[in-house]
This record gives sequence, C-alpha cells and structure tokens, in this order.
Amino acid sequence: MTYDVVALLERMPSDEDVLAALAATGTEHRVRAVSGGMVIQLCDDADVPLVSIDTPMYIQVPGEPMRQFGPAYADVPTPTWWVEIRAATHDVGSRLAWRYAEELVERTGGRIWAPPPTAEKGAKNA
Repeated sequence: MTYDVVALLERMPSDEDVLAALAATGTEHRVRAVSGGMVIQLCDDADVPLVSIDTPMYIQVPGEPMRQFGPAYADVPTPTWWVEIRAATHDVGSRLAWRYAEELVERTGGRIWAPPPTAEKGAKNA
C-alpha cells in the first residue's frame, strides 16, 4: 500500500523546479533514477526507496482531474501536467511526497490531490 500524491501543474516543471522540489524534501536522502530515468526515487541510507516520483504526464482531456478526483477538482484547467508521487505509508515517506508536491506547485502553479499527512494538516494547496 502506498500514500499517493498527484501534483496537477500549470506548466511543465523545469529541471530547476525538480531540483528545488528534491532539495525541499531535505538533503539527507539518496536520489536515484530507475526505469531508464522515468522514475526518480528518494531513498534512505540503506538504499530503501521512500518515495518514487514519475515523469510528468501532459493531460489534455478536459475534465480529467474532476473525473479522477471528484467535483472539487472541476476548476483545474486542462491541459495540465500530472506528476504522480508514491510513498511508503509511513510518516517519513508521506511527508516527503507531500513536501515534494508542495514545492512543485509553489514554483509552477497548480493544485495537489491527496490527503495531507498527519503532520501537514492545514497545509496550503490542499
């Protein structure tokens, strides 16, 4: 079981946006690319993945965010850039996933879909 976060972005994140979002999660984690570079993982010291971040997908279908996440997302314009972030269900992974998505949205605009982790309740963009 994973804790899934989706960042719905107004523009494609640049390399600088991705690096800033990775840095926002903290500098104590290892970073590795898997699946031919299509997925970035944040790992602990034992190289255990804490978070997996997919390559952004360009979504052009009108209403797709609402179809996936419900009426609260009817105002998300399309096209949008869709970034899936999956974390282990423990607190560390979910906080990292949330923080990564939050930084991407702050830099590119957009919204986050996911329940905030317990420690992040009341965070903006929820």
